[in-house]
Amino acid sequence: MYYTQQGDVLIIMLGGGDKASQSRDVKRAKELAHMLQIGQEDLS
Repeated sequence: MYYTQQGDVLIIMLGGGDKASQSRDVKRAKELAHMLQIGQEDLS
């Protein structure tokens, strides 16, 4: 489980994996968080 915060909103990103895929899972979570941030900027 990974999370990010956008202002007062806490966004929880659920994902499955194990130690073997952990680095790939973290990379994907960071990409998703970045996409969320860009989406928020587009709405401004």
